[in-house]
Amino acid sequence: MFSALPFNNVEIRLVTVMAEEKSLLEYVRRQAELTQQDDKKQQTLQEAHAHAHNHPNKKKVVNRLARIEGHVRSIKTMVDNDRDCSEVLIQIAAVRKALDNTAKVILKDHLEHGIEKGEGNKSLKDFEAAIDQYLR
Repeated sequence: MFSALPFNNVEIRLVTVMAEEKSLLEYVRRQAELTQQDDKKQQTLQEAHAHAHNHPNKKKVVNRLARIEGHVRSIKTMVDNDRDCSEVLIQIAAVRKALDNTAKVILKDHLEHGIEKGEGNKSLKDFEAAIDQYLR
């Protein structure tokens, strides 16, 4: 029944390999495009925040992050010691809230800096980019 086909097994396999290579090539090209897009987005974000300024809340942020780091380590210990899941989840929620509050301090500092410099629309765009990056 199949012997009436004009192709032999080698020809069929060759066509299959060529189709797979084409799909792979398309995939690689798409990944390269996505990487370029990500690079452009990252460059835009860096250019948007390419200004140097004093962070008045730097010490506060660093201290908060150190506390959060310790809290995460204690949660890991809780899991290692087979503590109740509800207790672990409560602590994870606390860490998430602490991170959110730390992010608020950073965003507030960023906004205040833009207002102090009086850059108007540029400052607003910088702040929007910072919020977009945080809420991603």
